[in-house]
Amino acid sequence: MSVANVKEVLGESLTFYVSELFKPDYVHPFMNIDVSVVPDSVKPIPPQWVNDVELDEFGAEMGDVIGEGPILSWSTEERKQRFLSALRRLELTEEILNSKRLTGMSKSELGQEKKRVKAELKRYDTDWKKQFKVLPNHSQKEVMRPLYLYYRRLKNQLASADSGGGGRDQDSDDELLGRPGGVLDSRAGSKQGKSSREKAEQQIGQLEARANSLQQEKGAIRGKLKEFQENFVLQHHRKIRFHKDILPIEKEYRAYKNIKEELQKVESQLRNVRGNALL
Repeated sequence: MSVANVKEVLGESLTFYVSELFKPDYVHPFMNIDVSVVPDSVKPIPPQWVNDVELDEFGAEMGDVIGEGPILSWSTEERKQRFLSALRRLELTEEILNSKRLTGMSKSELGQEKKRVKAELKRYDTDWKKQFKVLPNHSQKEVMRPLYLYYRRLKNQLASADSGGGGRDQDSDDELLGRPGGVLDSRAGSKQGKSSREKAEQQIGQLEARANSLQQEKGAIRGKLKEFQENFVLQHHRKIRFHKDILPIEKEYRAYKNIKEELQKVESQLRNVRGNALL
């Protein structure tokens, strides 16, 4: 059969097939589908990951994950320097802070000293919030612990002076922090104080355990995200830019973000509970 004859046969076959599609009695399953039109204002069409949609806050978050975001805390050395600066303003040293006896101070002197120390503790929190927009968590102000303990000694001694007692200038760290075996306030015989202390300690323990668990989960996922970012740069010779770039780790990223938000809530609760216990 010549090429011309083949073309003629194919042409006739195609003409016949197409003509069948336009007959009134033609039936196809797709022709019976019900179609409902929903306005975009009611149910907008979500952007597709395959589109070249550039990252916005999503990208900023990824930058934080891979260590390219803004610095969100002071270094250990800077925290130490701020603690030492507070001591200088108070005209104290770490040695004096731990050994200073308060029984010889008058009620007026105790009140004034307590006010000065509290101002330094607040200064640390305020300066941190000015720079990072959030208050520091417990671990981030751990360097100020000696000053918090000194503040508690002042508070206990002042409360004792108000009640006419002899004071407890030799309280241990555990006692000053309201931990089991110590006293939460100068009224050592108060059952209500003991109950409140135990309740606070139990709550702190639960929050710390939850925060540690979340930190471990966050760290594990962060490692995967950072590894993906490094491999992406090596393969594509550019940083992550589009939504479609992170499609392989979308699930991990969403989990990381949820854990981070929950951790912030837990740390906020822990700050409040510890703050009430210390102050």
